[in-house]
Amino acid sequence: MAPGVDVTEREYVLVRIWAGDTCGAGFGLTRGALLDATVMRHLAPLVLEAPAGSIRGVWDAARRSVAMLGECGIFARSLALVDIALWDLQAKLLGAPLWRLLGGCTAEVPCRAIMGYYRRHDPVGAVQREAEHLLAAGYRVFKLPVGLDVALDRQRLTAFRKVAGPDVRVALDASGSFRTIKDVLTAWRWLEPFDIEFLEDPFPATAWRQAVRLAQAAPFKVAFGESVVAPESLGRLAVAEGVDILRLDATAHLGITGFMMFANMALENGRHVFPHYFPDLHAPLAGALGNVEIEESPPGADATGFAQLRRVQPTITSGLWRLSEEPGLGIVWDEAAIEHHTVAVSHS
Repeated sequence: MAPGVDVTEREYVLVRIWAGDTCGAGFGLTRGALLDATVMRHLAPLVLEAPAGSIRGVWDAARRSVAMLGECGIFARSLALVDIALWDLQAKLLGAPLWRLLGGCTAEVPCRAIMGYYRRHDPVGAVQREAEHLLAAGYRVFKLPVGLDVALDRQRLTAFRKVAGPDVRVALDASGSFRTIKDVLTAWRWLEPFDIEFLEDPFPATAWRQAVRLAQAAPFKVAFGESVVAPESLGRLAVAEGVDILRLDATAHLGITGFMMFANMALENGRHVFPHYFPDLHAPLAGALGNVEIEESPPGADATGFAQLRRVQPTITSGLWRLSEEPGLGIVWDEAAIEHHTVAVSHS
């Protein structure tokens, strides 16, 4: 199998809600779905009928409105857009950073650097060079993909440890590449010497029950949940008998309201929480919860293109994301870039 996948574009949707002259913004990847149409048809009327600040009221009403259709997938992502925008708006109306409004445990959030994407050319040397660059920038916590090819993965991890040494923390993302618990445990025999902190997404999202069984039997930590769409399934992952590390994504798991609900459930049950990408969104939530790290793609490993939409880039020093004191999420949007990249969509 040839390594490497070329990512040439990403499609985002941006939802903005105004209260007077104050605007809150929610965002996420469309994943090819018409999220904007769902927002305008099903959710906008609920927002317009509610008083400013009625975030939970809108969230509850929206979930009730799809009782006969289900709240997974497109609806969950659409509600997330609106919920994120409402929280951003509320914090701005109160003149407070969102992370402080939600609890304000810490102003600095540790970043786990995503690195080591499979490259078409020199996939082993690329890992070594990338690790050298990130270590020089102060990162000490990493995540690499595995599962494409055992021999190649051995070489890549050997190259990483040769550069990084034994003291840095590293986790692996299998991206659902295993099919059975036996397959994972067999792979662990050669992975264990690399001192792996946890294994993420060993199975496809639909096999979440298998991930739970693995977490109960494995001698290592299992992280799972970022692509699980059903709220009841996420709840099962968050209990004491669930997975070790719950992967949450506010853009997919019913917004900030949903994220905080599932995160608190997991933390109360002694589980860890590790948000799925979108550090601009998840860093404030991690700062509110405390003792939660985020993941981010440093330049050179960024496969999302989100940096193009910011006018002000985040401050990251020695692997710590410094939270903004600006009201709301703290994102300063590049309006010219947004206008430049906006495309007209027909739903006919």
